[in-house]
Formats: sequence, C-alpha cells, structure tokens
Amino acid sequence: MKMSNVETFHRYKVEIETLAEVREFVNIATTCKGKLFLESGENFKINAKSLLGVIIAKKLNWSDITLVAEEECYAKFAHFIVE
Repeated sequence: MKMSNVETFHRYKVEIETLAEVREFVNIATTCKGKLFLESGENFKINAKSLLGVIIAKKLNWSDITLVAEEECYAKFAHFIVE
C-alpha cells in the first residue's frame, strides 16, 4: 500500500510593526526556499514573499499573524518571531 506524501509546515507567530520591517521581512522571505505564507486565523492567507501582500496584511491590522513555511527558517525570522 502506498502512503500519501504528507507535507509538514513550520509555523511561527510573528509581529511586523513598521513599513521598514515589512520590507526587511519580504527581503528575508525571498531568500527562503519553498512556500511561505502569512495567515491570520483560518480565513486569511497571503504569500509571504509578496511585498504588496505583506503590506495589505499590515494595513488590515491582522492581529494574529502566523508565518507558515515549507522549509525550517526560524533563524532567518528570529527578529520577527514572538513566543
């Protein structure tokens, strides 16, 4: 019997406060391999490598932002991760 390929994503709560941090975050995200998304609850999901997407998330005042990454990237985003 063939097992299905189950993807495991890494999840980190993040805070992005300023437009400068948005730029820094996206610059880091574009250096990462694999898929990266920002989520707020179950209803909102955007590409974390998109400057416009992250700006929109910031403007909409997402209160609970989670970075979802295909590859482990804690060290790269440590500045933004909140426990």
